Amino acid sequence: MYESFRGRSCVTPRRDRKPPFVIVHTLLSLMICLCLACATAGREAGGRCPAIEMSVVADTQTDSTKTVTLNDTATILMSRTPLVATGDITSATASLTEDQWVLNFTVTDDAAKRVHEVTKQHVGRNLALVVDGKVYGTPRIAAAIIGNKYQIGGFDQSHAEWMATAISNGCRP
Repeated sequence: MYESFRGRSCVTPRRDRKPPFVIVHTLLSLMICLCLACATAGREAGGRCPAIEMSVVADTQTDSTKTVTLNDTATILMSRTPLVATGDITSATASLTEDQWVLNFTVTDDAAKRVHEVTKQHVGRNLALVVDGKVYGTPRIAAAIIGNKYQIGGFDQSHAEWMATAISNGCRP
């Protein structure tokens, strides 16, 4: 009776188990796959983030300026170092305002201070609002800009919502 009980035991003999390094390797492989999947979640199929810039429009070409396409036939010069870039944005939403889709965004206090100081010095000049290399506006600076909430308009609904979602999910270039 003792022999028949021992033969039916639920305990698997040690010789049938996988070596510990195989288990560890398998778990590490699964963790790496999970991390890679999480890192790309919430991004567009191409895995890119929107490149958003707000810069002062320059009058002349210098080493500190770059050319950006305004439309199919014209270009403008703008500062190579933007006042606001995607990394300065802390939150974003998309909304329909005056029959156009806009990206509403909030920036860090440091970025808001830069915008305030530069616009105070450049009243009468233009800002360039650029998304993914395309100019979405060049508003004239009427007075120093105060605050940390801005918006860029002229998008279709899907583009505005994608940018807001990507930024809100921590997407940074």
